[in-house]
Amino acid sequence: MQTIKVKFGYFWPDFNVVDNYFTRVLSKKYKVELSDDPDLFFFTHAYNGKRDYLNYKCHRVFLGWENARADWNCCDYVLDSDFYTDNPRHKRWPIWAAWDTTKLVQPKSPELFLQKKKFACMVVSNAKAKERIAFFHELSKYKQVDSGGRHLNNVGGPVANKMDFIKDYKFVISFENSNYPGYTTEKLIEPMLVNSIPIYWGNTEVGKDFNTRSFIHVNEYGSYKEAIERIIELDRDEEKCLQMAAEPWFKQNVVPAAFTHESLEAFFDFVISDMKTKPPAATSFIKSNLHKADLFKNRMQSAVYARLGVTKGFR
Repeated sequence: MQTIKVKFGYFWPDFNVVDNYFTRVLSKKYKVELSDDPDLFFFTHAYNGKRDYLNYKCHRVFLGWENARADWNCCDYVLDSDFYTDNPRHKRWPIWAAWDTTKLVQPKSPELFLQKKKFACMVVSNAKAKERIAFFHELSKYKQVDSGGRHLNNVGGPVANKMDFIKDYKFVISFENSNYPGYTTEKLIEPMLVNSIPIYWGNTEVGKDFNTRSFIHVNEYGSYKEAIERIIELDRDEEKCLQMAAEPWFKQNVVPAAFTHESLEAFFDFVISDMKTKPPAATSFIKSNLHKADLFKNRMQSAVYARLGVTKGFR
């Protein structure tokens, strides 16, 4: 069994570098060894402000889980939400694909959906997502929408467990913080996992991955008013609501082949083979300096935004 030395950059505080989604996938065919002298360095966005990937001159895998484009001057392989054509070093792998998608193809129970007696909710901490906030206020004109997050909270304080909270509601506001073709996060599948109907706004191409008859795709409506009229119709008409609740999350109730574990294993087989044929981007003088120039430009932009009082975020 071939040994692959890997190292992970900062992902989130409790990220397990030993046992995680990628080590489990790789371990099916390779002996995975954590090393400070890695063959592959996995990194994502600089959430903590540190760009630890710059310390490693090996091949790098960028995991693009935010609404930001990959910089190919600092990485060799990319897993993100973007649509590419004819680039074998890229695989479209949105963050939701790393969840247990087998749960999304289990038989749906309209009877269990009927037990949901609460109307709609959301769990939000980001106060800067204007589309979501505006929709919340518009929908609240019809009925109260319970808000269990830190922002616009109206249930007595932030809820301890998001999934336990949303499972009692027929509808869950599931807006992305921003939109971009292909960019869908866990916000969509969280209500799906508890058989609530998502009210989704974000990826205009979401129908390429999911069955849009199974949820409210706000982007498809001409206005928030039209989307809300549809929600009201479903709320008042049990039969129509059950029809939507019975629709499979995926077309033909099958996880798309591109998002199976097998497809990810095949991608890493390619990566490990391809690594032997091309030097890392990190060893390229031109690419390294182009990336440093981009970082400098971004720092200057951030300084200008700060002076103007404008917030620039990933999503």
